[in-house]
Amino acid sequence: MRIVISGTVGVGKSTISSLLAKKLKNKSYNIFYLKEETINSIYLDYYYQSPQNWAFIAQLDFLLERFKQLLVNEKRIKLLDPKKIKKDITIYDRHFLDDYIFAELNAIKNNISMFNSLTYQVIYKEMLSKMSQMDAKPDYFILLHAPIETVLNRMRSRGRSIEINTPEDYWKDLYYNYYNREMCKNHFQQNVKNLINIDTQNRTPEEIVSEILTKIKI
Repeated sequence: MRIVISGTVGVGKSTISSLLAKKLKNKSYNIFYLKEETINSIYLDYYYQSPQNWAFIAQLDFLLERFKQLLVNEKRIKLLDPKKIKKDITIYDRHFLDDYIFAELNAIKNNISMFNSLTYQVIYKEMLSKMSQMDAKPDYFILLHAPIETVLNRMRSRGRSIEINTPEDYWKDLYYNYYNREMCKNHFQQNVKNLINIDTQNRTPEEIVSEILTKIKI
Protein backbone atom coordinates (compact mmCIF):
# COMPACT_ATOMS: atom_id res chain seq x y z
CA MET A 1 0.00 0.00 0.00
CA ARG A 2 1.20 3.52 -0.85
CA ILE A 3 0.11 6.50 1.25
CA VAL A 4 1.07 10.08 0.40
CA ILE A 5 0.84 12.96 2.89
CA SER A 6 0.59 16.15 0.88
CA GLY A 7 -0.25 19.82 1.20
CA THR A 8 1.24 23.26 0.91
CA VAL A 9 4.46 24.21 2.68
CA GLY A 10 3.77 24.78 6.39
CA VAL A 11 0.59 22.71 6.62
CA GLY A 12 2.23 20.05 8.81
CA LYS A 13 2.73 17.14 6.42
CA SER A 14 6.14 16.10 7.79
CA THR A 15 4.81 15.98 11.35
CA ILE A 16 1.77 13.98 10.27
CA SER A 17 3.61 11.57 7.96
CA SER A 18 6.21 10.84 10.65
CA LEU A 19 3.56 10.20 13.31
CA LEU A 20 1.49 8.06 10.95
CA ALA A 21 4.55 5.93 10.17
CA LYS A 22 5.18 5.48 13.89
CA LYS A 23 1.56 4.53 14.63
CA LEU A 24 1.44 1.95 11.83
CA LYS A 25 4.81 0.51 12.78
CA ASN A 26 3.50 0.01 16.30
CA LYS A 27 0.72 -2.08 14.76
CA SER A 28 3.41 -4.43 13.39
CA TYR A 29 3.03 -3.39 9.77
CA ASN A 30 6.13 -3.27 7.57
CA ILE A 31 6.61 0.49 7.16
CA PHE A 32 8.86 2.22 4.63
CA TYR A 33 8.91 5.98 5.33
CA LEU A 34 10.15 8.22 2.53
CA LYS A 35 11.07 11.68 3.80
CA GLU A 36 11.01 14.87 1.75
CA GLU A 37 14.14 14.88 -0.43
CA THR A 38 14.19 18.46 -1.68
CA ILE A 39 15.49 19.87 1.61
CA ASN A 40 18.83 18.28 0.70
CA SER A 41 18.94 19.67 -2.82
CA ILE A 42 21.97 21.80 -3.68
CA TYR A 43 19.60 24.04 -5.66
CA LEU A 44 17.13 24.83 -2.87
CA ASP A 45 18.72 28.07 -1.63
CA TYR A 46 19.30 29.30 -5.19
CA TYR A 47 15.69 28.46 -6.04
CA TYR A 48 14.28 30.76 -3.38
CA GLN A 49 16.90 33.49 -3.71
CA SER A 50 16.64 33.86 -7.49
CA PRO A 51 13.66 31.89 -8.91
CA GLN A 52 13.86 33.39 -12.38
CA ASN A 53 17.41 32.08 -12.77
CA TRP A 54 17.06 28.75 -10.97
CA ALA A 55 13.43 27.62 -11.02
CA PHE A 56 13.69 25.33 -14.03
CA ILE A 57 16.83 23.42 -13.06
CA ALA A 58 15.70 23.26 -9.41
CA GLN A 59 12.25 21.95 -10.27
CA LEU A 60 13.78 19.38 -12.58
CA ASP A 61 16.15 18.28 -9.82
CA PHE A 62 13.28 18.00 -7.29
CA LEU A 63 11.20 16.01 -9.76
CA LEU A 64 13.97 13.56 -10.65
CA GLU A 65 14.90 12.95 -7.02
CA ARG A 66 11.30 12.25 -6.01
CA PHE A 67 10.72 10.00 -8.99
CA LYS A 68 13.91 8.13 -8.14
CA GLN A 69 12.42 7.59 -4.67
CA LEU A 70 9.40 5.98 -6.29
CA LEU A 71 11.47 3.72 -8.56
CA VAL A 72 13.67 2.51 -5.71
CA ASN A 73 10.62 1.84 -3.58
CA GLU A 74 8.84 -0.10 -6.32
CA LYS A 75 11.92 -2.27 -6.78
CA ARG A 76 11.98 -2.87 -3.03
CA ILE A 77 8.32 -3.94 -3.08
CA LYS A 78 8.95 -6.46 -5.86
CA LEU A 79 11.72 -8.11 -3.83
CA LEU A 80 9.49 -8.65 -0.78
CA ASP A 81 8.40 -12.14 0.15
CA PRO A 82 4.63 -11.80 0.72
CA LYS A 83 4.67 -14.86 2.98
CA LYS A 84 6.95 -13.09 5.45
CA ILE A 85 5.43 -9.60 5.40
CA LYS A 86 2.16 -8.96 7.25
CA LYS A 87 1.39 -5.75 5.36
CA ASP A 88 3.84 -3.53 3.50
CA ILE A 89 3.04 0.19 3.61
CA THR A 90 5.01 3.02 2.02
CA ILE A 91 4.42 6.50 3.42
CA TYR A 92 5.54 9.42 1.28
CA ASP A 93 6.22 12.82 2.82
CA ARG A 94 5.23 14.51 -0.43
CA HIS A 95 5.31 12.71 -3.80
CA PHE A 96 6.45 13.58 -7.29
CA LEU A 97 2.78 14.36 -8.06
CA ASP A 98 3.26 17.47 -5.89
CA ASP A 99 5.99 18.75 -8.18
CA TYR A 100 3.37 19.56 -10.78
CA ILE A 101 1.89 22.18 -8.43
CA PHE A 102 5.21 23.96 -7.90
CA ALA A 103 6.22 23.81 -11.57
CA GLU A 104 2.87 25.22 -12.70
CA LEU A 105 3.21 28.07 -10.23
CA ASN A 106 6.66 28.95 -11.55
CA ALA A 107 5.36 28.85 -15.11
CA ILE A 108 2.51 31.23 -14.17
CA LYS A 109 4.98 33.58 -12.50
CA ASN A 110 7.23 33.45 -15.59
CA ASN A 111 10.08 32.01 -13.55
CA ILE A 112 10.20 29.23 -16.14
CA SER A 113 10.15 30.04 -19.85
CA MET A 114 7.49 28.62 -22.14
CA PHE A 115 10.06 26.38 -23.84
CA ASN A 116 11.39 25.01 -20.54
CA SER A 117 7.87 24.58 -19.22
CA LEU A 118 6.98 22.42 -22.23
CA THR A 119 10.20 20.44 -21.75
CA TYR A 120 9.29 19.85 -18.11
CA GLN A 121 5.77 18.74 -19.05
CA VAL A 122 7.09 16.17 -21.53
CA ILE A 123 9.36 14.66 -18.87
CA TYR A 124 6.60 14.78 -16.28
CA LYS A 125 4.07 13.02 -18.52
CA GLU A 126 6.59 10.24 -19.16
CA MET A 127 6.90 9.76 -15.41
CA LEU A 128 3.12 9.63 -15.00
CA SER A 129 2.95 7.01 -17.73
CA LYS A 130 5.70 4.97 -16.08
CA MET A 131 3.92 5.15 -12.73
CA SER A 132 0.73 3.82 -14.30
CA GLN A 133 2.57 1.02 -16.11
CA MET A 134 4.06 -0.10 -12.80
CA ASP A 135 0.65 0.10 -11.12
CA ALA A 136 2.29 2.40 -8.59
CA LYS A 137 -0.37 5.07 -8.18
CA PRO A 138 -0.82 6.13 -4.55
CA ASP A 139 -3.59 4.13 -2.88
CA TYR A 140 -4.32 7.07 -0.58
CA PHE A 141 -3.36 10.66 -1.25
CA ILE A 142 -3.98 12.63 1.96
CA LEU A 143 -4.24 16.36 1.23
CA LEU A 144 -3.90 18.36 4.45
CA HIS A 145 -5.66 21.72 4.76
CA ALA A 146 -5.36 24.73 7.06
CA PRO A 147 -6.24 28.43 6.59
CA ILE A 148 -3.53 30.45 4.88
CA GLU A 149 -2.86 32.57 7.99
CA THR A 150 -2.34 29.41 10.04
CA VAL A 151 0.13 28.14 7.45
CA LEU A 152 2.04 31.43 7.42
CA ASN A 153 2.16 31.54 11.23
CA ARG A 154 3.57 28.00 11.32
CA MET A 155 6.33 28.97 8.91
CA ARG A 156 7.18 32.04 11.00
CA SER A 157 7.24 29.96 14.17
CA ARG A 158 9.67 27.34 12.87
CA GLY A 159 12.01 30.10 11.74
CA ARG A 160 13.52 28.69 8.56
CA SER A 161 15.32 31.61 6.91
CA ILE A 162 14.50 30.43 3.37
CA GLU A 163 10.76 30.53 4.13
CA ILE A 164 10.81 33.76 6.13
CA ASN A 165 12.78 35.62 3.47
CA THR A 166 10.50 34.47 0.65
CA PRO A 167 7.74 37.02 -0.13
CA GLU A 168 4.36 36.04 1.34
CA ASP A 169 2.76 36.41 -2.08
CA TYR A 170 4.64 33.28 -3.19
CA TRP A 171 3.18 31.22 -0.33
CA LYS A 172 -0.30 32.61 -0.96
CA ASP A 173 -0.07 31.74 -4.66
CA LEU A 174 1.22 28.26 -3.82
CA TYR A 175 -1.70 27.84 -1.41
CA TYR A 176 -4.15 28.86 -4.14
CA ASN A 177 -2.60 26.34 -6.54
CA TYR A 178 -2.91 23.51 -4.04
CA TYR A 179 -6.48 24.09 -2.93
CA ASN A 180 -8.36 26.34 -5.34
CA ARG A 181 -7.02 25.90 -8.86
CA GLU A 182 -9.22 23.38 -10.68
CA MET A 183 -6.46 22.10 -12.96
CA CYS A 184 -4.31 21.20 -9.94
CA LYS A 185 -7.18 19.57 -8.04
CA ASN A 186 -8.02 17.51 -11.12
CA HIS A 187 -4.38 16.50 -11.44
CA PHE A 188 -4.43 14.86 -8.02
CA GLN A 189 -7.85 13.31 -8.57
CA GLN A 190 -6.85 11.68 -11.86
CA ASN A 191 -3.54 10.22 -10.72
CA VAL A 192 -4.35 8.62 -7.36
CA LYS A 193 -6.71 5.85 -6.34
CA ASN A 194 -8.23 7.67 -3.36
CA LEU A 195 -7.97 11.40 -2.63
CA ILE A 196 -8.77 12.31 0.98
CA ASN A 197 -8.98 15.89 2.26
CA ILE A 198 -8.18 16.45 5.94
CA ASP A 199 -8.76 19.70 7.84
CA THR A 200 -5.93 20.28 10.36
CA GLN A 201 -7.17 23.53 11.89
CA ASN A 202 -7.27 23.52 15.72
CA ARG A 203 -6.44 19.83 15.85
CA THR A 204 -3.51 17.96 17.33
CA PRO A 205 -1.31 15.70 15.16
CA GLU A 206 -2.70 12.72 17.09
CA GLU A 207 -6.27 13.69 16.20
CA ILE A 208 -5.36 14.14 12.54
CA VAL A 209 -3.59 10.78 12.34
CA SER A 210 -6.55 9.10 14.06
CA GLU A 211 -8.86 10.45 11.33
CA ILE A 212 -6.49 9.22 8.62
CA LEU A 213 -6.47 5.76 10.16
CA THR A 214 -10.28 5.64 10.09
CA LYS A 215 -10.31 6.52 6.38
CA ILE A 216 -7.68 4.16 5.01
CA LYS A 217 -8.49 0.49 4.57
CA ILE A 218 -5.72 -1.67 5.97
